[in-house]
Amino acid sequence: MTGTISGFVGFLRQNQITVPTLHCIIHQEALCAKSIKLSTTMATVTKITNLIRGGNRSLTHRKFLTLLEEMDSAYGDLLLHTEVRWLSRGKCLVRFFELRHEIATFLREEVTNSAELQNDLEDVEFLRNLAFLTDITQHLNVLNLQLQGKKQTICQMVGFVDSFRKKLHLFKSALDKNNLLHFPCCRKLSEEEEEGLEFRDYTEIIEDLSSEFDRRFNDFESFRPDISLFSNPIHCDIESQPGHLQLELCELQCDPSLNTSQVTGIDFWKLLSPERYPLLRNWALKLCSVFASTYICETAFSSLKHVKSKNRNRLSDVVLSHILRVATSQLEVDFISLVSSFMKPQCSH
Repeated sequence: MTGTISGFVGFLRQNQITVPTLHCIIHQEALCAKSIKLSTTMATVTKITNLIRGGNRSLTHRKFLTLLEEMDSAYGDLLLHTEVRWLSRGKCLVRFFELRHEIATFLREEVTNSAELQNDLEDVEFLRNLAFLTDITQHLNVLNLQLQGKKQTICQMVGFVDSFRKKLHLFKSALDKNNLLHFPCCRKLSEEEEEGLEFRDYTEIIEDLSSEFDRRFNDFESFRPDISLFSNPIHCDIESQPGHLQLELCELQCDPSLNTSQVTGIDFWKLLSPERYPLLRNWALKLCSVFASTYICETAFSSLKHVKSKNRNRLSDVVLSHILRVATSQLEVDFISLVSSFMKPQCSH
């Protein structure tokens, strides 16, 4: 889509069509998360998890489940890490960190030739990396969940990203003082040690992550003036806005009914009269039409995967298109009325 030569954007430019182009915000966030320089720690976690429940290790896995039940653990099993799933990394790390003592016991008692992995689980440096990676990945997962969902405008999504960038500065200031208020796993690990643990050296990773966010989301800076106007048209500086909108903004800011309205966002712009504010409504409509992520497209592919399963592989393209349209639509379909309207409805379907 965004290829400058053979992609959709490239064809637009070759035909002298100039439009703003953006990368998916969710994908950008996921790429920022991968920039954290603790890949060795994640590789060790994945290796131990696969050793216990990966591949053809059903017997080993059953023994591990029995151990967790006997020790009355907080979780009943480990989670496998899947690279393509956005939230998989964080969920896998949380389980692994909470079950680290049980995993060490199991490797020691049940798994042979695992001395190196046992040493990792007893190494303070590895545990520090694990705790920090778990905490920062959980914060990134929260951001990822905020960015998901339908009916989200570019203004809302950029606001979520800006909020996280401010949080990163807060995290850095806290770690400079070894304040672990926002890092529960790090705090828990530090409390287990008599003399506590230092986490100040992780500020460099926070700085690198912040720089990565600044670099990857630089494309959205051109939208800042529009986002500011869209979010707060009542109190914006009219003189700094585009000239063709200034006269209508003067009328809008002096409209008593709009000034007292408690509605915000896209619902506010729906209140504007098409006759009185045609330019403002058209401008707001264009901004709302900007797709800041590919979430809707991704969910459509997921729906297609569920519809066209191995048990329904003989669906024709026409039928598949109709089913997919129903699956992705937000309209409620009255199937009972539709079926009863036919002379011989196929009730078995």
